[in-house]
Amino acid sequence: MTTKLRIVLALAAAASALPLSGAFAADYDPPVYVDQAPEYTPVEVGSGWYLRGDLAYLPERDYEHIDFSLTPVTFSDHEDPLFASVGAGYHFNDYLRAELNFGYLPGQKVSASYSDGTVAAAASFNNHAWTGMVNGYVDLGTYVGLTPYIGAGIGLFQSNHKISASYSDADNPADNFVLSDNETQYSFAYTLNAGVAYQLSKNVMLDVGYQYLSAPDAEYQTMQALNSYSIGKGLDFHQIKVGLRYDLW
Repeated sequence: MTTKLRIVLALAAAASALPLSGAFAADYDPPVYVDQAPEYTPVEVGSGWYLRGDLAYLPERDYEHIDFSLTPVTFSDHEDPLFASVGAGYHFNDYLRAELNFGYLPGQKVSASYSDGTVAAAASFNNHAWTGMVNGYVDLGTYVGLTPYIGAGIGLFQSNHKISASYSDADNPADNFVLSDNETQYSFAYTLNAGVAYQLSKNVMLDVGYQYLSAPDAEYQTMQALNSYSIGKGLDFHQIKVGLRYDLW
């Protein structure tokens, strides 16, 4: 076999193998790479926020006592020592937090009457208040499960006083009168706070503390006698508070 013939046969064999190689190439699928989806991490919507509710006992109330010039036949003076509040707060970090609180001070209710056949007098009045406060706190670290704290706040004090009174004197009719009044006033207030919290569970803390609440310009009704009334100014409350804080995380 000549050299030329060998070359021709080699080229023919190579040409016949091309379709088969193409078929094998067509049957081969390159690998497909798919990017993995990022791992899902739930967002803690409530992280840092908490709710709270408190009951407070007021061992010292600042409403003025009554001194009658006429000894009343009937008399009732009730000063409710309980104060209730609710609110929400936010932890900025392990040491700083702030709260918005709304509270109700039941205040004082008084009623009295007098009659001797010539002079007749009757009176009743009610003092109570609402508070809206923004308080800031510093938590001083946790020791044996207890977290002491200090704080202060400012806010709005809504005081309301109502009075209904009548007086008649048969010998001096010029002194007779009938009085009815209902007034609401808004004034500045501030608080000073200190206490300790204890972790009851993962989300619940027991909070026991002291709060001094002052409204220097708040007005309230006073009675010096069954026929003498005036408006007092300035209220201070010393409160012992017990409450629960519930973390929303």
